[in-house]
Amino acid sequence: MFYVIGGITVSVVAFFFTIKFLFELAARVVSFLQNEDRERRGDRSIYDYVRGNYLDPRSCKVSWDWKDPYEVGHSMAFRVHLFYKNGQPFPAHRPVGLRVHISHVELAVEIPVTQEVLQEPNSNVVKVAFTVRKAGRYEIAVKLGGLNVAYSPYYKIFQPGVVVPSKTKIVCHFSTLVLTCGQPHTLQIVPRDEYDNPTNNSMSLRDEHNYTLSIHELGPEEEESAGVSFEKSVTSNRQTFQVFLRLTLHSRGCFHACISYQNQPINNGEFDIIVLSEDEKNIVERNVSTSGVSIYFEAYLYNAANCSSTPWHLPPMHMSSSQRRPSTAVDEEDEDSPSECHTPEKVKKPKKVYCYVSPKQFSVKEFYLKIIPWRLYTFRVCPGTKFSYLGPDPVHKLLTLVVDDGIQPPVELSCKERNILAATFIRSLLDLLRRR
Repeated sequence: MFYVIGGITVSVVAFFFTIKFLFELAARVVSFLQNEDRERRGDRSIYDYVRGNYLDPRSCKVSWDWKDPYEVGHSMAFRVHLFYKNGQPFPAHRPVGLRVHISHVELAVEIPVTQEVLQEPNSNVVKVAFTVRKAGRYEIAVKLGGLNVAYSPYYKIFQPGVVVPSKTKIVCHFSTLVLTCGQPHTLQIVPRDEYDNPTNNSMSLRDEHNYTLSIHELGPEEEESAGVSFEKSVTSNRQTFQVFLRLTLHSRGCFHACISYQNQPINNGEFDIIVLSEDEKNIVERNVSTSGVSIYFEAYLYNAANCSSTPWHLPPMHMSSSQRRPSTAVDEEDEDSPSECHTPEKVKKPKKVYCYVSPKQFSVKEFYLKIIPWRLYTFRVCPGTKFSYLGPDPVHKLLTLVVDDGIQPPVELSCKERNILAATFIRSLLDLLRRR
């Protein structure tokens, strides 16, 4: 009885192995018949198919030279191991029609690759190298003769690199920031890596250690500015790649600020700050809310050609009182303006003008006979028009403003309400960008 049961078991096992062999043989014959194209089939015969002596994409494997996730910017490589259908190594030096396609899943960016056959005896490995610069999820498709290898396509994730200060920027930021005394303002900073990918290396919510802020007051060079009273706090979110710097200044005036990451200034981290009082803020709001009407400010125009090369200084007083001739009525009129023979070109005859700020342009006009307007300069209300802030001028002792759009020569103006003028322009620019 025992021998009978054993014989039946062996027969059943042999039957199953026979059926499996026949199915495998039939599959290889069908595969041979389906590849009647001579170029695709090569020199293979039906006997090679029966023995499994042909390159089979499903039998090939891929190994990776890195572990997920990995940073962008590095030269990455993976290896394709070629095998016959019967499991024997396939020589890589033979033409196999290997095609590798790497693309970013979200951005549809294709990555160029290089292939290299490892110079080893009987090597069946092809090394594929590539470099990615955009962080995200990538699809890697490996095909042999138009057919995917085992488990292809693959998906790999590449992380952004470390924060690079020269690539890090402040969002929606201009060269001048207008604040109100005692009221907080939040700046949004977008950290970037070397390839402009959003990144964040902060390990905690508070990030005052990496981001620093320095502020000093803009004023006459001969005066030593005291420490500026301000408060700041930095909040960082590693998951959303966002950094928020909350800033509050407690004194009105004009200041220059610099935001640094690990003691290196960020891309647009140097800017000027105008701090207004509550009354000045209301004046600016009223100026901007007056639609269709240009707001004007009285100012004095200096020689635009020399505004960036000649420093401020007063006319030399080398004549003593005993050497001066008796004054006359004409001389008293001449004393109201600097003398041509003793005054530098820069401070000679400042011209009284009117600065008009409208929602779309900033213009400087002069009036002949007090009734005939003549436009001298016009600047567009756009981010390309930048202001520079200097100390009081030597003639009228008014705060100075330099307007430069990079197209026409810079224009230097001294105005009693310089800060309100600049704040009105910046506010008009913000409203213009919001409407777009």
